Amino acid sequence: MDYKTNSQLQLAYDFVQFTGRNIFLTGKAGTGKTTFLHNLKEHSPKRMVVTAPTGVAAINAAGVTIHSFFQLSFGPLVPDY
Repeated sequence: MDYKTNSQLQLAYDFVQFTGRNIFLTGKAGTGKTTFLHNLKEHSPKRMVVTAPTGVAAINAAGVTIHSFFQLSFGPLVPDY
C-alpha cells in the first residue's frame, strides 16, 4: 500500500509491516482509520485482530469489541478478599 498523501498513515503501515509491535490507532472522524485498517488487512500477510470500543465501530472496521475479544463481563469486577 502506498500512502503518498498521508505520511502518518504510511509510517503506521510500514511500522505494522516491518515490526512485530502492536499499534493503537486513533484520530478524528473521517480521517481514514477504518479505510486504513481494511487496506492493511487486505494487503498484509500478518495475522491481526481489530478491536474497537463500541459495537458500531467494530462492525465498521470488520472487527470485534474489546469486551468481546477479552471476554470481559459487563458488570464491575470486584476482587474476592
